[in-house]
Amino acid sequence: MSMDLETYYLNLRRSSARQLQQRREELEARDPGFALLQQKRSRVFAMTPQGAKLALNAIRLEEEGLLRQHGLPRDYLQPVYRCSLCRDTGYVGEPLKRKCTCRMKLEQEQLSESARINPRETFEHFSGGIYPDQISLQNGKQIAAFCEKYADTLPRPKICQLYLFGQAGRGKSFMGNAMAARAIERGVEALRLTAYRMTEEVMQGFSTGLSPLSRYVQVPLLVLDDLGTEPMIPNVTAETLFSVADQRSSGRLATVYISNLTPEELTDRYGDRIASRITDKAITKLLPFEGGSLRGGN
Repeated sequence: MSMDLETYYLNLRRSSARQLQQRREELEARDPGFALLQQKRSRVFAMTPQGAKLALNAIRLEEEGLLRQHGLPRDYLQPVYRCSLCRDTGYVGEPLKRKCTCRMKLEQEQLSESARINPRETFEHFSGGIYPDQISLQNGKQIAAFCEKYADTLPRPKICQLYLFGQAGRGKSFMGNAMAARAIERGVEALRLTAYRMTEEVMQGFSTGLSPLSRYVQVPLLVLDDLGTEPMIPNVTAETLFSVADQRSSGRLATVYISNLTPEELTDRYGDRIASRITDKAITKLLPFEGGSLRGGN
């Protein structure tokens, strides 16, 4: 799906207005009492604020009485929104506007697969039955409980950064996805993408003149997966990762790093300048994934 979301929400509101107008016209044709109420509403604008408030309340009660007479619900002549939280605007909150959950889900649908949050990889779908041995099971349950608590305290968890590491096939990406999914369900904007995809987007930015760095730095939750598998492009890879890690750590923004690399191997690959910001124990919880592979290998 690809769409201009502002146009999408505008069309939703227009559709709701047309539906409401159609209902009013049908009722006015059936009962002149509804038309009289509309005439009363038009006269409210000439009243004092206090008088208008009293008049509108009386009109509302009279309208609800007419609706009951016709066997209709009291909100029959109220706007019908696809999303009652944002009233089909895509934003919630006063006076500070933030993205509604419905808008964040639509944005997810527009992302490429490498950056999309998987709706099937959530804490609700977590199962101990997938673990091949007791060590893996115990480790998995402890990590799942910690990650779920972390997600439930977003956007400002007590420990702002997590570093999930261990050999491939241990469930690291599942946990990262589950945290991002829970964030969006709670109305916290989240971005999940692979380090490879981040490098690609930065390279594309050079040709378009549009840098994606602000998106990585400003999003309330960033889940950066497969760290260590991206190509080391001179003047791009390390510089991008440092900028993201430095600004997010200094701003104490919620960030989840996922890698097959141990903290020591992370330092070997990127150097202490980057690794120290990702694994700083003052703000980062290291979560090693131990035990056998969940993919059937070692």
